[in-house]
Amino acid sequence: MTDPRMLVVLPLRGRRELTARCLETFAATTDAAALLAVIDDDDTDTYDGLQYPPGTQVQVIPRMPLAAKINHAAVPQAARHDAIIIVGNDHTFDTPHWDAILLAALDGIGGSGIVYPDDKRRRDNAEISLISADIIQALGWFCEPALKHYWADNVISDLGRHAGCLLYCPDAVIEHHHYSIDPATPFDETYAYGEAFGPQDFQAYQEWRRHRMRGDVETVKKVLAAKGAGYKLTMRGADV
Repeated sequence: MTDPRMLVVLPLRGRRELTARCLETFAATTDAAALLAVIDDDDTDTYDGLQYPPGTQVQVIPRMPLAAKINHAAVPQAARHDAIIIVGNDHTFDTPHWDAILLAALDGIGGSGIVYPDDKRRRDNAEISLISADIIQALGWFCEPALKHYWADNVISDLGRHAGCLLYCPDAVIEHHHYSIDPATPFDETYAYGEAFGPQDFQAYQEWRRHRMRGDVETVKKVLAAKGAGYKLTMRGADV
């Protein structure tokens, strides 16, 4: 059996009710994407009895900061899928066939690149990003490894813009119900844990821009060049 073209990695921490809502909307709107739920080994009781969509893989790992957690789960999977997207448990999948829409958008720019949906929070950055597996494999990461939690979306957006392969896809909505914009979402320990990394992650992001961005952009450009003359180069990020 062939693995689905797209893998959704869902890093979990707390938030049983939000997680259940996220999974329910995934099951109701997804055509064929596979789902990998990643749970901290000190948080498994939170999800006892939770109903996952059929075919969901569940991976239990030691607790680590979000960026490392994503890399731990996503990078080994890049050889099995065409593209990987990371979605948080404070999101909902709002558009039927959203996965087919994003994959069609990725195919429209040549099959390699970064496509991001409308998350109803930001258009200027790829806060949720579908990254083609060949780019993940070439870089060796999904989130820049020096980061703990924040600014990973800025790195991804910078790479896409400078390499010319970033595409905003408003036809697919995956809404981010972040506490800062949704009064129904409580500020919790999971948010507090992540926000504690803010200052050091900002410094790490600046260091990346100064010292490693150019090389990483060149790595992405080499992936795109390997597609040959038929690759459709784009700079179609959000028009803001």
